[in-house]
Parts: sequence; structure tokens; C-alpha cells
Amino acid sequence: MQKEQPRFLLILDFEATCGDAIKGQNEIIEFPTLLYNVEQDEVQATFHEYVRPVMNPDLTPFCTKLTGITQDVVDAASPFSNVWDRFQVFLKSHGLLDNPSSCIFLTCGHWDLRTMLPLQLDVSELEGPFGPDASGNLLAPYDRWINIKDAFRTHYRLRHNKDMLGMLRQLRLELEGRYHSGMDDCKNVLRIVRAMRSDGWSPYGEL
Repeated sequence: MQKEQPRFLLILDFEATCGDAIKGQNEIIEFPTLLYNVEQDEVQATFHEYVRPVMNPDLTPFCTKLTGITQDVVDAASPFSNVWDRFQVFLKSHGLLDNPSSCIFLTCGHWDLRTMLPLQLDVSELEGPFGPDASGNLLAPYDRWINIKDAFRTHYRLRHNKDMLGMLRQLRLELEGRYHSGMDDCKNVLRIVRAMRSDGWSPYGEL
């Protein structure tokens, strides 16, 4: 039986606490996602929230300079557990939790879902039904994703992966917005996806 091809890409790009003054684990401070309908080539919905860190509540100057996220923004935000719950509501409202095979995440690297999300779930002590299982593995739809860096390298037959700026340069696209703003990065990654599709790439080939 042929597996269902995802109708949607969930383009995700976390931003997290960073800087030499950080003690312990980094924490997610921006949680943006574009729900991209592959067949219709349009963004059907957007999820975007900032997150208040709890282990290191004060952002470092380096973090603010890198991401553009200021202290007052995270101070006014909800902790991760609340944002996480609202993200599940967002997915459910579009039928993606009831049918997780209808979507697949797309990220610029493996870090977001292989590293950062499992660590954040552990820090926030979040368990099922949307946390990891007893073995620590993420559950659907969080257990699979397309790394656009790998897909770009393969599609254009490059020797090495390029970062987002390198991919944009190769496609002769200018950066729009701020680099390391999570939402702006999601939008720029979507531009890369669209350009690759125009050059014959299909996300289904990555499954």
C-alpha cells in the first residue's frame, strides 16, 4: 500500500537563548511555523509566538543582537508549556494531529527537531500525548522532517551543504527581513522551497 504523500509542509525555525552567560540548557524563545499547502503553493496558516525562558530568564546582549528579540518581548510571553499546548491546538484545527501523515516538517538543518525540541520538552518536563515516548523518541508528526540543506545539496549536486544565506545567494535571491529572526527565516526558507520546486525539486522525493 502506497504511503500518503503529505499535503502540507510545516516550515519551522526555532530561536533559542544563547551567549556565554547561559548556564545549563538553551531554551526556545521564538516558535514560528508556516503551514504551506504544497498542491496549492500557498501558506494556509501561520503560528508565531515568543516564549518566556525560565532557566535563564534574562537574554544576553549577544542573543538580542543575533535574533532581534528583546527582553520585554520574552517577559510578556508565555512559558514553553503553554505555547506548546497552543501549537497542538493549531495543528489539530487543521486536521494534522488526527492525520499526521498529511504533513511533514521542513527545517533548515537537523537542530530544531533532532536537538532543540527534545531538550526543551525535557526541560519543561512535558510528556505524552505530544511529548516524547518512554524511550525519549518524538511522536508523530514530530518524528520526521525534511532538512532543506540536505535537499538543496542533493538537488543541485553540490559537494557540501550551504546555510540559508548561501542557498539564497545561489538562487540569486536577496535576504528578506532579518537573519536569525525565526519568522523571517521561515519565510526565506519558503522562498528557497519555491525556487527549488521551480527547478524541478519535489518534497515527496525526500520521503
